[in-house]
Amino acid sequence: MRTHWNFSAASEVLFGRASSQQIGTALASLGFRTAFIVTDGILKTTGLIDPIRVRLLEAGIAVSVFEGGVPEPSTDICTAAITAAQSAFGTPDCVIGIGGGSNMDVSKCCAAVLAHGGAPADYFGENLVPGPVIPVIAVPTTAGTGSETTPIAVIEDTSRHLKLAISSFHLLPRLAIVDPLLTLSCPARVTAESGMDALTHAIESYTILDHSALPVPASQRLSFPGNNPLSATLAARAIQLAAENLRDAVYQPHNIGAREGMSLAALLAGMAFANSGLSSVHALQYPLGALTHTSHGLGNAILLPAVVEFLLPSNFSFFAEIAGWLGESVSGLSTTSAAQSCVSALQKLKADIGIPRGLSDIGIKESDIPAMAETAMTYQRLVRCSPRPLDVAAMTWILRRAM
Repeated sequence: MRTHWNFSAASEVLFGRASSQQIGTALASLGFRTAFIVTDGILKTTGLIDPIRVRLLEAGIAVSVFEGGVPEPSTDICTAAITAAQSAFGTPDCVIGIGGGSNMDVSKCCAAVLAHGGAPADYFGENLVPGPVIPVIAVPTTAGTGSETTPIAVIEDTSRHLKLAISSFHLLPRLAIVDPLLTLSCPARVTAESGMDALTHAIESYTILDHSALPVPASQRLSFPGNNPLSATLAARAIQLAAENLRDAVYQPHNIGAREGMSLAALLAGMAFANSGLSSVHALQYPLGALTHTSHGLGNAILLPAVVEFLLPSNFSFFAEIAGWLGESVSGLSTTSAAQSCVSALQKLKADIGIPRGLSDIGIKESDIPAMAETAMTYQRLVRCSPRPLDVAAMTWILRRAM
């Protein structure tokens, strides 16, 4: 039995409306004089990048911008960004990821390779980054991934056409700047999908296997170490915030209160799962995303109700709590009945914000299921965290329920 747990997060979090305006003074106070920005062309056209660049220049920080980010980045994109950084500065003082989780993931990968050499694929796995990396500054423009406070970068390995993770505590951002105003231009579809991503992180973190029950020696430091009291507290609040604010953020895009609530939900969920873990939703989403090239949040949203249905027997009390937080009337119901209403609550939320109901709606066929189930089982850092044992048959059942 593992008798201890640990908790790590970004070294510093700057949260609040217009907090991104402080980026120049914040980085100058850390002694940075050169900054390499990883972002994408869409954000550049929205006008979000130029004010940040100006703030950095005003603080005496030289800036180079890479605009080649894409929604599902590959090792090729990371290599292009690394080459651009080396051309601009050799080794920059910091790497700033601005955008959704994809841009922040590329920035983490860049920071590792710039510090230690090699290629992005050299670092796939747990704790393969040998030491500190170039400091990462994370500036999210969506409310979903929580990547601004996690030690994980998910990248597609171009040679194998697989989504894989670089997981190392060295990747934790030096500074996370979470400015809800940066999410105001986020389209409704992206708001919905990224918001469901945050909710999935929170629910998986809250219901994951307890740290004391992980079948791994206590001496082994894990990137996903199981549920603990602090991660559970953060995850619970993140679920509540997402339930309270996601619909309004989608349909009232300039409702700054809803945007702020979702930014906080994503941050707290990121802190939670980075210190507990994720499980079957994400294990299944990796092959799903590789097959359909749909967004990470969309895949998670479609899979989540089926996974919850599978996991109900592992802890009816947890899922009964979540059903109440999602707005279900659970007073007077048995714990089992209340827990079962969690599935319908998630389906209602999906429908309300325009998320497709099933995998068949995004092109998955029955014939795709066996290979997806087999691939999902290869992600052992996720599979071992499930509160209900997983095998190929279980993964197949979940996928068929999600169709």
